[in-house]
Amino acid sequence: MSLRGKIAIVTGASAGIGRETALELAQAGCSLAIAARRTSELDAVALQCRTFGVACLPITTNVTIRSDCENLARRTIEELGRIDILVNNAGFGIFDPIERADVDDLRSMMDTNYFGTVHCTQAVLPHMLARKEGSIVNVSSITGIMGYARMGGYCATKFAVIGFTEALRDEVIGHGIRVSLICPGTTETDFFRKAERGKIPGASRLILAIPPARVARAVRAAVERGSYRTVLPVGAAAYMRLKEMFPRTAHLLMRRVSAVVERKRD
Repeated sequence: MSLRGKIAIVTGASAGIGRETALELAQAGCSLAIAARRTSELDAVALQCRTFGVACLPITTNVTIRSDCENLARRTIEELGRIDILVNNAGFGIFDPIERADVDDLRSMMDTNYFGTVHCTQAVLPHMLARKEGSIVNVSSITGIMGYARMGGYCATKFAVIGFTEALRDEVIGHGIRVSLICPGTTETDFFRKAERGKIPGASRLILAIPPARVARAVRAAVERGSYRTVLPVGAAAYMRLKEMFPRTAHLLMRRVSAVVERKRD
């Protein structure tokens, strides 16, 4: 798919992966509707996107509210003409052991990370099905492939996104709609101000964090090529392959290496 002249929606676009994805798609020639809760930050991203000579419509959106997502889709169609691409990126994480996890935190993460993806997908899907054309990219995580200690609530949301994406792909694959999944490891974003990188297992901290622009390039490549799943960086991709082939071995290694790393840190 050539991106020039396409119309894309990007959620969670006020910062991090969403911001970089919006800029990457704008540079490729996409006009955009960008969505997030923080209006001033969203407006600043829209100004940056317009420097590439494309239209960019900032729409303040809370993806946990179904009517907000319906409004996002409706305004995009009314003001930009159609929807070719949806990037479901909005999300956040709070890391705590399951024993002490706050149920309200768990519910809030599920509402944003999973149901936000559901709401936006359902808002655009009838339009794409009617046109028999479109691309949906869901940003999950390696934590949707493998569960990590002290991250159970967040992992649950990302496992849900992957299951949803796999089912969606099977439902629409014969209707002109391509569905892609992006599973990054740790990224260098404001995400960890809330999630607290120090709480993740020690072994997973051995894989260097990647810049959000690298994830954005993976999103662009997924749309252009129609690729199904991208795991990055390479080290994380290799470990996820091990986990899928030998899950008990992968978890055993994670526990033992994490114990060594965390002892050294203490």
